[in-house]
Amino acid sequence: MSLTPEEQESVSAEHKVFSTVKESVATQITRVEQRLFAENQRARALTSEIHETRRVEDKALLASDEGVSHALKDSRREELETLKKQVENPYFARISLEEDEPSGSTRIIEYKLGFAANPDLRIIDWRKAPISKLYYEYKEGEDYLEEILGRERSGKVLLRNRIEVERGDLKTVQNRLGTFHWNAKTATWESATGSMHRRKSTDSHLPEILSLITAEQFRSITVDADTAILIQGVAGSGKTTVALHRLAWLLHTDNSPLQSNDCVFLMLSPALRRYVENSLPSAGISGVSVRTYHEWAGRTLKRLQSDADFALARPPFPAPAGVQRVKRSLAVLKALEARIRGAARQSSVTIEMLQSDILDVLSNPAPILASDETRLISEATVREALEWSRKNFENGLFDWSDDGLLLRACQLRTGGVITEKGVHGTYGHIIVDEVQDLSPIELSTIIGSVKNHKDLTLVGDTSQNIDEHGSFPGWDKLRKHWNFSGDMSKYVSLEVSHRSTLPIMRLADHIQQRSLVKTGRNGRVPIWFKTRNESHGIEHVLKWLNKAVELYPSMVTAVICATPEEAKFAYKMLQPTFGQLVRLGDAYSFSFEEGILVTDVHQVKGLEFFSVLLWNPSNQSYGSHDYGRNLLYVAVTRAEENLCIVTWGRPAAALPPFGVSKLVRSMDMTIVDEESERE
Repeated sequence: MSLTPEEQESVSAEHKVFSTVKESVATQITRVEQRLFAENQRARALTSEIHETRRVEDKALLASDEGVSHALKDSRREELETLKKQVENPYFARISLEEDEPSGSTRIIEYKLGFAANPDLRIIDWRKAPISKLYYEYKEGEDYLEEILGRERSGKVLLRNRIEVERGDLKTVQNRLGTFHWNAKTATWESATGSMHRRKSTDSHLPEILSLITAEQFRSITVDADTAILIQGVAGSGKTTVALHRLAWLLHTDNSPLQSNDCVFLMLSPALRRYVENSLPSAGISGVSVRTYHEWAGRTLKRLQSDADFALARPPFPAPAGVQRVKRSLAVLKALEARIRGAARQSSVTIEMLQSDILDVLSNPAPILASDETRLISEATVREALEWSRKNFENGLFDWSDDGLLLRACQLRTGGVITEKGVHGTYGHIIVDEVQDLSPIELSTIIGSVKNHKDLTLVGDTSQNIDEHGSFPGWDKLRKHWNFSGDMSKYVSLEVSHRSTLPIMRLADHIQQRSLVKTGRNGRVPIWFKTRNESHGIEHVLKWLNKAVELYPSMVTAVICATPEEAKFAYKMLQPTFGQLVRLGDAYSFSFEEGILVTDVHQVKGLEFFSVLLWNPSNQSYGSHDYGRNLLYVAVTRAEENLCIVTWGRPAAALPPFGVSKLVRSMDMTIVDEESERE
């Protein structure tokens, strides 16, 4: 759609500002490079002069000058690195203010919000909350009255624009007239309906949504550093990104004394760990460790053994469902804490001592049964858990549930864990993503690894709980059991998806039997191919994937299966057609390169893909219970723009009625001639 003269003028004005800023940053880079070169030459000359000077007094003076020169050189190098990042993405928002002067007159002030400050260009670091607050909490045309930099300031917001930048080029402008996107094919600006689009995730990191967050989310990010944050949000609402920016805000020297090497970011999935690691630089974070929960717990447990080659060997088969239910329960946690709490602190413990603690707790079912509010644990399952654990310990094996139990016992006996600094103690701050998949025992080890609750940021979505044993106690019990009182914590709810289009989220809402989603990004309605049998279904899978790769060659298309075994089978079926373009993603190998990624639903928690194909979501794989609905919800909400469902046999009951619901485009390939197929 062509722009009106007023719209074209507004976009051209923003583009002019952006171009001027980029040119100025490029000039700054040249100037700083020259200063860095000069300072480097000066430092070398001073070093040479020190070697040639014989008098001790002269050497001392020269050494002092040399130290100053090296400090200036380091400062120039840091400045240069910041400017090189800024030339790629100088700012994401611009705000113009008409501010009242004490004399009664007014003055116009303009600020730009970016990820790093540049005073010469009036770019402020978004973490400087007093100024950023005006952008996030006031609309264009509104009057403001705020205390900023120690004095009360009032005025009116004249302009409030958002922009998106990709690889140093302006791609999107949003202002009072609407949202406008640059069309590279036609080399023109076009009007777009709806709200600002999120940047497409063409690589392996979280897209930037800082310019899109609401005033409430901004207040959550910048809330007092002495407050714990509990973030619950729908799929794609930016929970992880909000948590990352909360950490970035805390790490700013103006906001708290927290240091990056005193923090850790935890999650269960290795694939999500790699995704978050790649996202840290874009949030302005460096030096923060990102680990899976079991990697993190293993650091302390391995330190207990004198053998440097010690590893937590796993049983060849997963623990029985009843055993996992017992060992991941809040009831066992209470029994373990009751047994050890109050005991004298020890400077060191051994794995054998901690194993004995676990076996002793499981040897006495009565306290466990008394604390079990779920009524799903029996004396028989406790006995089964005891025998299973005793046999594993005797054979030097540790099931996945043991990590949390052993670590919690260690904490209770020694008072800490091995931190990222390699010392025994506690962390300055811990962020936990996908918290709904953690058991109470695992949560307790994390909460016990900080000095105060304020040092926690917990992120999750109960609709994405795919722990089939249902161990997560829920947000209410979490706050109650660990005493997250109202004055110590803030509960944040994010209800708008920035990832998936509105049609995809409406389908996801149907799966969860709710009507939560009200607004979102426009897009295509998901398509559903109903086929005669497996071979017929695979035929249509190949056709749809071929078209997806043809239309979006630079994007990742994910084929999501219910189980790892199904994913391996699907990969074998696709590999002859797509060759090196298709790859298998599991817990040990997960690539975000362009092409087709075949994986299972448990591997994709927290991840997102431009196009997604669901491989035969059957009722057997995604059953008619909360766990089955949650699995399907996770699979559906991985799609950003395009979602295709291909089924044969009986589909998952949580899907809408085929051929009736407007939530999907139903394509009955059991009766339609192939020549009439269309996407």
